[in-house]
Amino acid sequence: MLAGMPAARSWSTKEKNIRGVWRGGGRASSAPCRLSAIGACWYRGSMFSLALALAVCPTGAITPEQAREDVELAISAAEAALPDLYWRQTEQAWAQRKAEARARAAMATSEESLFRILNPLMRGIGEGHLSIAQSDGMSCRYRANARTFPLDLLWRDDGAFVTTGYGSAADVPAGTRLLSVNGEDHPEMLEAMAQVSPHDGANRTGVMRDRAGRGYAVARWLVHGDEPGYEVRLALPDGTVAKRHLLPVAVSARPARPADPSPVATLSWVDAGTAYLYVPTFSNKQYRAAGADYRTTIQEIFDTLAARGAKSLILDLRDNGGGSEPNESILLSYLIEKPFRKYASVRSRQNRIRVTSLSGKVFEHDIYDAEELATVKPAKNGDLLRINAPPEGLMTRWERARPVFTGRLAVLAGGYTFSGGAELGSMLRATGRGLFVGEEVGGTHGGNTSGYKWDLTLPNSRVEIGIPLLAFRFAWPERPANRGTLPHCFVQPSIGEIRVSRDAAYDQAVRALKRPWRTPTKRAC
Repeated sequence: MLAGMPAARSWSTKEKNIRGVWRGGGRASSAPCRLSAIGACWYRGSMFSLALALAVCPTGAITPEQAREDVELAISAAEAALPDLYWRQTEQAWAQRKAEARARAAMATSEESLFRILNPLMRGIGEGHLSIAQSDGMSCRYRANARTFPLDLLWRDDGAFVTTGYGSAADVPAGTRLLSVNGEDHPEMLEAMAQVSPHDGANRTGVMRDRAGRGYAVARWLVHGDEPGYEVRLALPDGTVAKRHLLPVAVSARPARPADPSPVATLSWVDAGTAYLYVPTFSNKQYRAAGADYRTTIQEIFDTLAARGAKSLILDLRDNGGGSEPNESILLSYLIEKPFRKYASVRSRQNRIRVTSLSGKVFEHDIYDAEELATVKPAKNGDLLRINAPPEGLMTRWERARPVFTGRLAVLAGGYTFSGGAELGSMLRATGRGLFVGEEVGGTHGGNTSGYKWDLTLPNSRVEIGIPLLAFRFAWPERPANRGTLPHCFVQPSIGEIRVSRDAAYDQAVRALKRPWRTPTKRAC
């Protein structure tokens, strides 16, 4: 993987937990990274830096015939493995992107050019858990040679705002709005990022959060490669509009990211009757690495809420990119007393997936092991459907939690809220439990394709395609279609934001809970 490039939202294929499977995610505080390919997970080891200095990167040359074989294999694998290829895209759109990819493959001569073909082809499917990871050689060349856009950015619906500049852009003040780059304005830049970034459906909030900071520089390099310079238009904080010519910077110009904070949920108090619960991940693996247990932690938190007689609770899911099934439902069971059916279905293709490359290589993958096959049944078309029985099934949870918090609830959520985090948000929103404050959730409201994953390494480029294998469809309608759960109170991140102490969404939630409402609506904002 590239240091300084996203580690592809490549969640473990079958990470066994106490119960369930790895469902995804991770943002700043819940690694593994959600980003695909290049830019978010920076290796922090000095030995790696030494090895890089001594490394000689391979050329990455491939022939058009090899590129064609890899493209056709990626297409075949997606069509064979995804439970519903047309959940988030149309047949016409898929056919058009396949034709474009095949035409471009006829001119591909490097791993990089093939990678730039595969990204829009696969990203357009609209399955955010699908990952595309560059080869080791491409990672090496990026670290050693890539020249990238020199501004770090915060993305919002109303524009992209500078947080830090490097090299020739070091004097650009924080808070400056980036109006355009080489003639591309905000909507065009955002759509270009989406072509090389994981996203569910038509959701763009997740793209904006994942590509915050150095993320746009990485995404732009994925689309364009090295560029000699950038003609930018800037709206400075004083209102002045300026034009600048900026020069690219090396990957090493940016500092390494700080270490991730603790993944363990924490409880603090706003006042005597209002608590703040921060839940950055649902990953059992991360809890174990931190010397903690998820279920024990959540039980202790809700015991404390009951003992202190909390009347209101702020639940912060803004960094929660998912984790281990069914941890989202375990938390839900402390907020809603009666279990209910959450999934209309959990579906996969037939258990053994098999595709053949143009040169005759056979690639196979089994979705379930022998024990797990007892938890599914065949549908009429041969697909496999999860049986509605413990320990997982289609319910929120088969056992009830005690104590259940019945007071007022405000939920902080946004673009980083993904996979299991987004599922918890969807369940709460669908049942009217909680006032949502923040922005559109990064995962789609009606479900996602995640769970187990088939990691397929393409034979010529060594690009790895990670295809999610289980389609989790919720038992309620998705409105609007292909979008995430929407907030009652819309608040996006701002420059210089610090969680809780300088935090507009948190402040909005605190104010809302001081008002006399029982049913969550926009009026409570």
